[in-house]
Amino acid sequence: MKKVINNNFIFFFSLFCSINFTSAGETPLLAFNDIQKETLKDFKAELEVICSSEYFFKNLKNHSTYPKFGTEENWKRKCSKLKSTTKQEELATFFQKNFRPYTQPSNSGLLTGYYEPTINVSRTKNKVFKYPILRNKKYYYGKARNEIEATFNNEDVLLWTDDKVNLFFLHIQGSGLGKFKNKKLTKIVYDGNNKLNYTSIGKYLIKKKFIRKKDVNLFTIKNWLRKNKDLSEEVMNVNKRFIFFKESFQDTRKFPSGAMGLPLTPDKSIAVDNKIYPIGIPFLIEFLNQEPSKLAVSLDTGAAIKGKNRADLFTGRGISAEKKAGVMKKKIYLHPLIPYID
Repeated sequence: MKKVINNNFIFFFSLFCSINFTSAGETPLLAFNDIQKETLKDFKAELEVICSSEYFFKNLKNHSTYPKFGTEENWKRKCSKLKSTTKQEELATFFQKNFRPYTQPSNSGLLTGYYEPTINVSRTKNKVFKYPILRNKKYYYGKARNEIEATFNNEDVLLWTDDKVNLFFLHIQGSGLGKFKNKKLTKIVYDGNNKLNYTSIGKYLIKKKFIRKKDVNLFTIKNWLRKNKDLSEEVMNVNKRFIFFKESFQDTRKFPSGAMGLPLTPDKSIAVDNKIYPIGIPFLIEFLNQEPSKLAVSLDTGAAIKGKNRADLFTGRGISAEKKAGVMKKKIYLHPLIPYID
């Protein structure tokens, strides 16, 4: 479930870092008039997608926090106003009057990245393509990764791939593209898991002093696994969670869908902790390194995403997306944007 990045969105709320928040629920003044018109136009388009989603309103109303992040009625009222706001020069005034960040005292968290990987696949097994991408079957539930890999049924194999390390990271990312020998592509999408907890092998490698904490990222982990084949199986099996997939015959040019069933947008969509936030609400991401704050919309969630200030930014697909996601580790605060009722 993870290019060309739209840089306009990156500078959203560029003056926000100078604002001090003192208590949850405050509504500090945001200088929407200083935001680029194209950025506001992009934000409007993202919110219109959310406003058209029945899942958003259902999830909002059924979430344990309701109505902390806005009532269904208030959201629908703002969505209706948003739709009728057609002139670009009116957007700054609209957002200024209708949305505020909900702040909540807590320790800073982490922004990481995820992307849509491409792996080689085959419909038949051979000496090269020997690692299974499995369909979801209930009899695998409760079985650890190593047990599933040792006892799987061939009829449960969706596709075969040629690289176990790449397959492991397909599990981590949650979806991807499969590339056949003839260069044709197929979408491989998330279809459940074995109901066991996710464990970070990065943290395990740090604990065992195989990689220094400051050096851990996607690429150093991959390199270590490839160079230490005698230990790589043991390390990957530390993460007992196993992901099942299905094939989607949607247009492979389209980006994958998140937990809301809506396509993810590179550099604008994030995964958040669904136990804390209802999926679909927009966020202001405040960076602790003086980088300009930015806006993103929550369209996804993930097993490793836990906490008020924890998020995963979708970076797209391809080499540039992988490079960006692979090294992304930024300290942040998340500020949900909610309908403002005066």
